[in-house]
Amino acid sequence: MSLWFEQFIKFTTDSVGLERTFRLFQAAVQIFSSFAVPFDLLLYVLSLSAAEAPSPLATRTILKALNQRLGLARRFFRVFRFLESFNAAQKLYAKLSSASGQKAGARQPAWVRLEPWLDISARTFNGMYLLLEASTVVDALQVPGLSVWTAEQGHSITIEAQRFWLFSLVCGLLYNLLEMVNVLAHTPVPATGEGFGAVGEQPEDKLETAEKSSRSLDEKAGDELKKEQERLRGIVKIRKEQRRLWRREVQGKIYKLGRGAAANAIDIILPGSVVGWINVDPGTVGLAMFVTTILTGKDVWERCGQEVSASK
Repeated sequence: MSLWFEQFIKFTTDSVGLERTFRLFQAAVQIFSSFAVPFDLLLYVLSLSAAEAPSPLATRTILKALNQRLGLARRFFRVFRFLESFNAAQKLYAKLSSASGQKAGARQPAWVRLEPWLDISARTFNGMYLLLEASTVVDALQVPGLSVWTAEQGHSITIEAQRFWLFSLVCGLLYNLLEMVNVLAHTPVPATGEGFGAVGEQPEDKLETAEKSSRSLDEKAGDELKKEQERLRGIVKIRKEQRRLWRREVQGKIYKLGRGAAANAIDIILPGSVVGWINVDPGTVGLAMFVTTILTGKDVWERCGQEVSASK
């Protein structure tokens, strides 16, 4: 069995991965029902397998109901996720309090001090969103005679939940941007001397000097000089490899943070449209949901791939 197929199984059986899969389906359904070209294409595909052409009105009704059912199914995967968000925020706060006590006399730039608080705020706001959403799950079932809130109360709670989600996305976006600056500004550049890695690291000019020294030794004779030449070449090769790995590590961090920032920025459209702060049509909301589902689902996909690889 291929690793890709095992990774796919892991993703589709993971609770977060399955929720992302349903979210992608929901976004596709909303896109089909909102735009004329995709909707006409769907009608054409359905007509190929049906005895008679499907009714556009009936098809839109089905898509609307399917959109609601997929949204409801996704909510069950998030019923207790507020506990995870609050727990993560509490751990970050405890870690920050401990670190601030140890570095009481150290002065840091304002944006460095703000960054962890943005992360804590994002997780706390997200926990509030998930908590309020979980409180309306029973009402969302639409079982006659079974409800926790009145219709007006349920609507108000839904609006406030979406507002907390919007605050969480804004804080998450700002955190990702500041973390990108932090990575670029504070990720240690390979150091000079013998203290970095196994043999140390030097800037490019010293590496060139070492290479020139290596070439000059080629012209000299003697076994000891040849050994010195090989030693210098080995050092240059190792240092170049260390620098390449360092660059790849920084690029990987920036890529993931940028992907998270893009997902948060685009996702703001969803709660913003519900609370009335952003005026967009349902089709735009569906497109935003589709894009951010791919962006956020990639993190889950990579995690599942790492778990599959680790199990081998």
